[in-house]
Amino acid sequence: MTKRRVLEAAVVAALLALFAWRELAAMRADGPTVDEGAHLAYGERGLERGAFDREGPMLNSKMPVSVLNALPVAAAARLGVPADGRRRLWLGRLPTVALGLLLGWLVWHWARALFGARGGVLGLFLYTFCPNVLAHSHLVTTDLATALGMFAATYAFWRYRQRPGAWRLAVAAAAFGAAQLTKVTALFLAPIFLLIGLLELVRARLAGVRPAATAGPRRVLRALLPAAALLAGAIVALDLGFAGEKTLTPLSGMAPVSRPFQALAAVPLLRDVPMPVPLPYLTGLDMVTRDVGAGSPSYLHGRLSARGFWDYYLVAALIKMPVGTLALLALAAWLAATGATGRIRAPSAEAYLLVPPAFLLAYLSFAFELQIGLRYLLPALPFLFVFAGRAAAWQPGVSPGGAAVGLLAAWTGVSSLASHPRYVPYFNELIGGQSHGYRWLSDSNVDWGQDDDYMREVYARRSPVRLWIEPGGPIAGRVAVGLRTLVPRHPWLRDHFQPVALVRGSWAIYDVTAEQIERCCAGEPQAWPVPDDAGNLAPDGQGIGGSDSPDVGVRFLEKLNDRMLGANSTWDAARSSPSAAPVEAWFGIAWPEPRQVGRVTAYPGFFSRGPESRRFLALDYVLQWWDGSAWVDLPGTRVIGNRRLHVEHSFPPVRTTRVRLRIERERNEQGSEAVPGVFRATCLELAVHPR
Repeated sequence: MTKRRVLEAAVVAALLALFAWRELAAMRADGPTVDEGAHLAYGERGLERGAFDREGPMLNSKMPVSVLNALPVAAAARLGVPADGRRRLWLGRLPTVALGLLLGWLVWHWARALFGARGGVLGLFLYTFCPNVLAHSHLVTTDLATALGMFAATYAFWRYRQRPGAWRLAVAAAAFGAAQLTKVTALFLAPIFLLIGLLELVRARLAGVRPAATAGPRRVLRALLPAAALLAGAIVALDLGFAGEKTLTPLSGMAPVSRPFQALAAVPLLRDVPMPVPLPYLTGLDMVTRDVGAGSPSYLHGRLSARGFWDYYLVAALIKMPVGTLALLALAAWLAATGATGRIRAPSAEAYLLVPPAFLLAYLSFAFELQIGLRYLLPALPFLFVFAGRAAAWQPGVSPGGAAVGLLAAWTGVSSLASHPRYVPYFNELIGGQSHGYRWLSDSNVDWGQDDDYMREVYARRSPVRLWIEPGGPIAGRVAVGLRTLVPRHPWLRDHFQPVALVRGSWAIYDVTAEQIERCCAGEPQAWPVPDDAGNLAPDGQGIGGSDSPDVGVRFLEKLNDRMLGANSTWDAARSSPSAAPVEAWFGIAWPEPRQVGRVTAYPGFFSRGPESRRFLALDYVLQWWDGSAWVDLPGTRVIGNRRLHVEHSFPPVRTTRVRLRIERERNEQGSEAVPGVFRATCLELAVHPR
């Protein structure tokens, strides 16, 4: 191995090592994000029971790739290593980091093959220093896995087309199939490959290349062979990944929720044909199709829309990618259009690098109405980094052109390092950086829940004045809201106040006076604080919740102990999930060290007051404490037929680390008394006192 190859290998290893270190630091800095718990639970259930069915809307996009995230968690349990919620999440994130390293290696490998050693290093540098990649390469989600799957499948298909052979076709088919286990977005590889094939055909015709003179049937078979191999790879991978769960179920065995699937299921002959893929895959595709068409509230630079904006993802890319990277992409595009010969041009790969990003951007801009984060465009980025690698092959580093490339790469590096180790809220210098990002975009572009625990467990306790966290309506005092909730849930703050501080780029702090509320928001429902009784232990603990059913979770547990009942918004109460299933649940507080508990106050409902307060109100419940091995009823706290919005129970003090309210029957959505087990359990607030 020459000295140049040794130096190149050392640089590549250093970039990947630095990437891994930064991801591990980001894992420690970021708390659990909104979707990670559901992805990890789906992977654990699939690993333990081979069950991938979708029992509620929260499981719509979950895929078997999450089994990889469950593996280290299961291994730790087998080895008897104790793991609380934080440790389980940390273990579950490790496989995503490994997938991120693999994708980085593939970016370097392809860029090097096209544009030489310097091109490979530049492509890898842009990848490992991309804040958007860093933001998602340490989370228990499918976004990074989808980017890897689509990139690897396209790279493998390019290698096959460069030198066709049975082995390369098998690798391409396997990669294509594996990509289908990450997210339904990978289905777009089929039209992407078709478009690439058409462009290659046009390029060959323009170059005067005629197809080989082959007999008609043989020519058709040769043309269909790659498509058949890719289809077979997808079917095999899906059946293996979903453990063959309900494979060969016809459409008549489904209950479609989207219009396209309902139309297919209505076709007399087609509806009875056994489908060669698992039923959970079809139901997931069906649910995602419905959700994509349903849309969601979108926010773009002061504009709100229920159906989205055509330029949302384009603008998001321009302000969330480093300026140096954008400039290098522009330079690479100019070189591709004007370069004469050599490494600057890569005619055999141009379509493979440009069609996937162009297709994804066009689809997301004009046919996709969920505009909640640039992460949906993440699979396009690795192709762009390889494409930008040609800039390094332009001129030697000592030349003015080469120096410009180096300066642009350095700009990317400095901008990326400045956001370490919190990459989710990154925005570039075109809009003034991270502190101005919330003015342009919302949701997972800025705040994906990664700092919720920090705000409640650390920042709020250190605040010199009382902090109102996520109030359900106008309230005077110091107010803290997550930037993902600012637009949809707090228009009174968004439209009338400016934050006095941003915390970690994801939470806004406001100082609000009663006079200001009177001037701007007097007609809006006010937030309703719970009486601030001395000795309330709940805010010092962590909200916990669950159900006897392993497939039922609890959402918005952070609302249990914030001393506020909100303004009757649907975000106030913790509730069992999924909502479509008839479930019971329990809600409680846990402390790291034992506490003496002798009195519990609860608001066991969905709303705090008003005509809707009888909806979802707990009828039958009991308070319980954890004795170290089991839950035990607290004496005198079992109630049948409750009618009160606010209940309070005193009992002989116990010393425990956990207390919970177990709801066994509740009013339904109409306010009628539900039968046991057929309701959606909710809880608005808990207060816990020593006596």
